[in-house]
Amino acid sequence: MNDTTHNLQIGELIAISKFFEINSYRMLTLLDKGVMEVFKDKEAFYEKHGVKETYPEFEWCELNNGKIFTKLKLDRE
Repeated sequence: MNDTTHNLQIGELIAISKFFEINSYRMLTLLDKGVMEVFKDKEAFYEKHGVKETYPEFEWCELNNGKIFTKLKLDRE
């Protein structure tokens, strides 16, 4: 597992897996493979992907603590 998955709280894991409609194990697998990413805030997301009006390649969710979770739309289950 990479460092990102070590920084997840169980509540975040449950909330995001429900949002993306995948089980927690699948979510951790996608994070390890780089299909999903976690950013500590919008600035970190913008730093990697740039500031755009839309991001059609991603499904994404922002938690109330500011963390952003993205998942590539190409990964259909």
